[in-house]
Amino acid sequence: MSLLRSGRAATVQVRGFTSSSNLRVGPESPHFVDVPRAIQPSAQTKPRVKGTLPVPREIFPARRPDKKTKQYIDDATQVPATGREVKNSSDPEKQEFRLKMAALRRKNLRQGLRELYQRKRVADERITARSQASQAQRDRVLYQPERDDERLTRPSIVQAMLHEKMAVLPDPNREERLAQSKARMESKLAEKEMERLENLQHLYMNARKFITTEEQLDAEIAKVFPTGSNKAWSNDHSEGESVWNLGNPRTVESIVNEGRKSETQRWDILQGRLKKIGEQITGGKL
Repeated sequence: MSLLRSGRAATVQVRGFTSSSNLRVGPESPHFVDVPRAIQPSAQTKPRVKGTLPVPREIFPARRPDKKTKQYIDDATQVPATGREVKNSSDPEKQEFRLKMAALRRKNLRQGLRELYQRKRVADERITARSQASQAQRDRVLYQPERDDERLTRPSIVQAMLHEKMAVLPDPNREERLAQSKARMESKLAEKEMERLENLQHLYMNARKFITTEEQLDAEIAKVFPTGSNKAWSNDHSEGESVWNLGNPRTVESIVNEGRKSETQRWDILQGRLKKIGEQITGGKL
């Protein structure tokens, strides 16, 4: 504190460690403390935009060519045939506001459809023009004449040996290849048809064993799962009350190792061969 001549006390400004520019921000700010900055600024990075925009809706699809016509706009923004009386309403101000908003919506719909169709037409014309220009540039580069420097510095080659620019390359064996391809396709179709007929014949021959009635189902269940003891499941130690009395089922490895040793297997193989021979002779499944 210091006393002035008038006797009043004057406040002394105490300067801290921070500069006067930093006194404008609070201590919670990251700019409160001076940090040396590089003279050359860092590269500007684009901010990351989170999320993805939805696919824009097709307002004028190809299946609705009538949406751009005046008839569709008139049908979509029809004015009520009989206007609502505002005076007879219990809340005239609210009813009037509703009528005003309905008229505004009809107006915005008409204007929006017209402007959106105009924007779509301009965009389609721009895309078509860009595509046609690109196609014209491609054709111009593809069919442009040979440069003089290349023609004059090229080694001596007979003109008949030079490559000719043509839209479609010559194919003298085209008809022969097409005939062979057609024959292969017809042969494969015939094989598929024969296989389908054989499968149908096989299904017909095996249909005699199908279970179609409840009586046949009950008889098959009683045969496979008889009440009491089953003789087919019996062995020397226990009666046929469980299929596990016969032991574990045969594995593929055991069947392969056995081979064709037993007479029963040989008989089954001979019967299968005879059946195939009979099917080839008769032309159908047996």
